[in-house]
Formats: sequence, C-alpha cells, structure tokens
Amino acid sequence: MIQLYIGNKNYSSWSMRPWVLLKQANIDFEEVFVRFDSFSPDSKFKATIKTINPVGKVPVLVHNGLAVWDTLAIAEYVAEQFPEKNLWPTERTARARARSVCAEMHSGFMGLRSACPMNIEAHLPEVGGLGSA
Repeated sequence: MIQLYIGNKNYSSWSMRPWVLLKQANIDFEEVFVRFDSFSPDSKFKATIKTINPVGKVPVLVHNGLAVWDTLAIAEYVAEQFPEKNLWPTERTARARARSVCAEMHSGFMGLRSACPMNIEAHLPEVGGLGSA
C-alpha cells in the first residue's frame, strides 16, 4: 500500500499536489497526516518526518519501503509505477513541454507565492472586496 505523508492540505500546496494526483488518478493510498507544530529543527513535526525523509519535509510518498519526496519526484515515480494511468503525455515533445510547465509551476512565481499564500480554509470576505464606491 502506498502511504502519502502530508501536512495540512488547506495551507500547503506542496502537500495538496500529490494528494490531488493520486485521487485524480484513482490510485489507492493511505493519507498520513503529520501536524505542523513548528518548523524548527527540534520540532515534533521534524522529528516525525525525519524518520521517513532525511530532509524533514512533506510530502513524502512511501511505497514498498522506498521514500520519495518532492512533489515532482513523487509525480514521476507514480507515473512510472502506474503507466496505464497516462499521467504524462505519451508523445515525447508533448511530455517534455508538460514537464517544463510543471517544473515552472513547481519552483517559479516566487513573488506570487509570497503575495498569495495558500489558505483554502479561511473565510475572509473583506479581503479582495470591492469596498464602497
């Protein structure tokens, strides 16, 4: 059974990405939630994750004793394990283009990420409102 160790999907797009991939592809997995308490080196979160991933970050996919971390590495691994799911385009140039777009989304847009952190749980009607004219 595949296990996916994640933090809070409401606040971590990194955790949300492989979760969505596995769900969308209808691949069975066990979701293992690791609570973000702190990111300091001596936090419970770091201590828990470092037993699985030496980098101490989520997400981490564990399959047959192998730990794979980083969302793109997880996507590549899952695509290789489940080729029938067609997670990447089959045509070489289309696949290269798809990987380029994914890599850019994965590591780019730092200004946007800083200005628009992920929070899909909060209800903040006053943020982004038009105000009165």
